[in-house]
Amino acid sequence: MSQTTHDNRQGVLFEPLLLPCGTILKNRIVKSAMSDSLGDGTGHPTQAQIRLYQRWAEGGVALSIIGEVQGSGKLAEKPGNLVLDDNADPERFEALAFFGATHGAQLWLQLGHAGALAYPSTSTPTGPSALNLPGLICAELSRDEITALPFEFARTARLARDGGFGGVEIHAAHGFLISQFLSPLFNRRTDDYGGSIDGRMRLLLEVVGALH
Repeated sequence: MSQTTHDNRQGVLFEPLLLPCGTILKNRIVKSAMSDSLGDGTGHPTQAQIRLYQRWAEGGVALSIIGEVQGSGKLAEKPGNLVLDDNADPERFEALAFFGATHGAQLWLQLGHAGALAYPSTSTPTGPSALNLPGLICAELSRDEITALPFEFARTARLARDGGFGGVEIHAAHGFLISQFLSPLFNRRTDDYGGSIDGRMRLLLEVVGALH
């Protein structure tokens, strides 16, 4: 590769990027969502977590995404997850949003729900279907519980916006709840949230619709 080609590619990395939602990232460098588990055990950010995202912003990243932020502490992936609901202390989340968005950076929350993979020591794992497998035991979500989920995701997104975060990402992968609904291995329901791919993707589409 010639020096000119290398310089051109490097230049693109640092060019602004317009997202379909209208947000402009100052460059193409994004710290993807990771479950950093730096919450304080009550669902709130710690000073160590705030400082971590502040340092990424100082380093020049355009966007950082905090992984597995829960809308309820009842089915968290692990005790260190953040939980943003009506019981959360808004000032502590506002501090995280402020310091993680310095130097023109964006700080977003990944909206998660562990479902069948919830931490069993602090919850009763619950997924699209009841399972009793080695290392994986969960109860089945009722229909009322499922239909309440889009509103829970939307509430957390609203609280994120009000707290100063620049955006949210819906976690629909890596075996967590929405991914479980998409998978015929997890989702053995016979109602309109299971069966064909149209049924299995219904929850995801309802969550996306609730956030608009």
